[in-house]
Amino acid sequence: MYTLYCRNTAGSMAPEALLEACGAEYKVIVLERMPDGSFEEFFHRINPKAEVPTLVLPDDSIMTESAAMMIYLADLYPEAGLAPAAGAPDRARFLRWQVYLATALYMSDLRLFYPERYTLKPGEAEGIKARALETMMQEFAIYADALGEGPFILGQRMCAADIYAAMLCTWAPDMPALFAKHPMLGRMYDGVLAHPAVKKVWERNGA
Repeated sequence: MYTLYCRNTAGSMAPEALLEACGAEYKVIVLERMPDGSFEEFFHRINPKAEVPTLVLPDDSIMTESAAMMIYLADLYPEAGLAPAAGAPDRARFLRWQVYLATALYMSDLRLFYPERYTLKPGEAEGIKARALETMMQEFAIYADALGEGPFILGQRMCAADIYAAMLCTWAPDMPALFAKHPMLGRMYDGVLAHPAVKKVWERNGA
């Protein structure tokens, strides 16, 4: 069994949805922050950075980094059809955009919502936040263009990267405005949410 340490509506939402879509046996442990913003000590022993998501594999080894989880799980459950196989023509495209989402959009979101983490000078936080929002909108535009006719990043076939992209859309400060500006993102999002496993996990998270 997999154990996913998570926070509702956080970066654990996509790996949770993928576990559900793959039919994996798993449980979630929802963490709450203490008054000072930290997590309980036991979680620091599991993941020294105390970040969610953290995934405990069936052999009790620890996996961090949400994009790595998406690739690993999708490969491990090929019958779910959520990642092209190694050597498949669209494998490179899948990997490119899965990693792009994690290293570009996800990081811009973190700077937007936690700007104080990226400076030692509190007075700089607002500037970091403003720049992060600008960057995030540019990155969404790039991804929307990459979708093309879509509705998914691989065309008609939904993959793990689409689930991840849909999660990131929920973090946009104004999701209706984002979809109005980039209708392809809205089509992709609706397509992802039509998957019963994703819908179930979104509802559990209150997304």
